[in-house]
Amino acid sequence: MTSLISYSVQALLLSALLIIFCLKRRSLDGYLLAVIVIWTVSVIGIYWHYRSDQILFYSNDQLSAWRFIYQYIPAEGIPLRFNELINWRYIVILPAYFLTKVGLDGVLALKFEQLVYLVLIYQTAKQFLRNLKISLKWWHVVLFCGPMSIFMSTLALRDVSLGYFALLFLIETRPQLKFLGFIGTLLLRPHLALALVFGWIIAYFLRNLKRENFVIGITFASLLAYVVGSYSYLIGVSLRNNSPLGSNNAIWSQLKISRLAANIFGVQFLTFNDAVVSASVNSLLISRIVFIDTFLAPILFIGCLYRFSNTWNRLNITIFISFVFFYGLVSQTSWNSSRQNIPFLISMGLLAVVGIESRRQTKNLDFVN
Repeated sequence: MTSLISYSVQALLLSALLIIFCLKRRSLDGYLLAVIVIWTVSVIGIYWHYRSDQILFYSNDQLSAWRFIYQYIPAEGIPLRFNELINWRYIVILPAYFLTKVGLDGVLALKFEQLVYLVLIYQTAKQFLRNLKISLKWWHVVLFCGPMSIFMSTLALRDVSLGYFALLFLIETRPQLKFLGFIGTLLLRPHLALALVFGWIIAYFLRNLKRENFVIGITFASLLAYVVGSYSYLIGVSLRNNSPLGSNNAIWSQLKISRLAANIFGVQFLTFNDAVVSASVNSLLISRIVFIDTFLAPILFIGCLYRFSNTWNRLNITIFISFVFFYGLVSQTSWNSSRQNIPFLISMGLLAVVGIESRRQTKNLDFVN
């Protein structure tokens, strides 16, 4: 086990390297500096409190990542079969594995990767807003790089990297970067990639919706996305287990619909029992005061979605339909947490900023005229 001093020194060195990389004309963005400092203090604090058990903090998926780096790859090598490419999460696991060869702690390397992806999300979103002549404000950042994303960057998981690749697929106009976003999402979470493609296709067919037909069109498209997503899970299970395709009569149950609403408000834990969610309801509700982006981003996004915008309709529809499709799929399982929604929270938050600021600019222009 890595000593606390060694772990702390490694974390400080990684943070210093990232600060140097982010420097522009001898100045550093205030948000980036704050995030790097918070990340450094947090990962050291987590290790100080949990030591080797840090891989069980918040999510035991970190234990799987640890096993890939320290058990599976040393024993099995690096197979290039499609199954391993997906299940072993090569995009995030291999860089961390190679960093262990120069003495870096593997779990810390995974956490640092997520911090790097968070920085990339921030810079990509900032450039996107700059291209639209939108000046970045602190409350903007809360919506697309907020507390939940910062927290997830301190864990050895894949969710922030998924957020980055999904964002590339959604907002990039350059084909090579959009393709990179799709491939990255596919290799880390195939059903999320499927959801994004489905949303993109539906948005293409609905791109010319008129204002008077918009609400009806979105409503029917959402129902279709939910049904197709739900049955996609059954098809996937059938193919994986080589079993007959089953039926699902519960997709319209009160429980499933209430979970969809709970997802939008970031309180899906209210619909699960103690076997799925170990923390108390009160503590999770209080945590939403800190993780304000888990409910603020989707609520503001949906508000902007239904106010109709010729410029942003297609992108908004893509995100929303993808989200409903994804929910339809995971609603057939016993797991659904806020961390699974992070790719959507990031994109929804960014488009909410665009929707709010675009309308503000329009109002200002009308006032001047």
